[in-house]
Amino acid sequence: MYLKTCIMIPLHPKIVHFPVALLITATVFGILALVFKSKRNIFKEVLIWNLALGVAGTIVAIISGLLEEKNLLHNDTIHSIMETHELLGFIFSGIFFALLIWMIVRKLKMKTPEFVSVVVLLIFSSVLLGYSAHLGGKMVYKEGAGVIPMESNISHEEHDHNHADEEKDSNSEHAVNDTTNTPHDHSPQPKEDAEDTDHEHDHDSHDH
Repeated sequence: MYLKTCIMIPLHPKIVHFPVALLITATVFGILALVFKSKRNIFKEVLIWNLALGVAGTIVAIISGLLEEKNLLHNDTIHSIMETHELLGFIFSGIFFALLIWMIVRKLKMKTPEFVSVVVLLIFSSVLLGYSAHLGGKMVYKEGAGVIPMESNISHEEHDHNHADEEKDSNSEHAVNDTTNTPHDHSPQPKEDAEDTDHEHDHDSHDH
């Protein structure tokens, strides 16, 4: 059942998280390169690699999304969200791709003001990326786009039980344990009680 469900999951949601993480990481290293001037060249190099891998992943994500859109069962609400999601995807992907080319060509000649412009565009594109990802999650988790109904999966499983009965049985078991484990008083008899008992025995002996 698990293998069957995994196969039915589309490619787009499987791979989209990787370019998101890579592109945001590239932006973070761009900010670090501005803050730590002594390590700017190293951070720039890391930025470019993350940006390159992120752009490559974005291209695959866009292609898979467009192909899977044709077979996605959706209503007007999902369609509206999906159109905005796609538009933002094209916009931030184009900006990230342009920044990648810009960084490769101008890496060694880039001065601080120019690099600040790059970082600002990276941040702007990351914001668009984050909102686009939010819309993608909204389509799935709120509107149910592409989600296989769990009822149909559960109905084929041999798993029938009643949580109310389980809770009742659990409470009964705790009650039995409480009764069984009730503490008993094995403390020694107080001295005064023992003396009273001795006096009673003395009086009885005198009476006899």
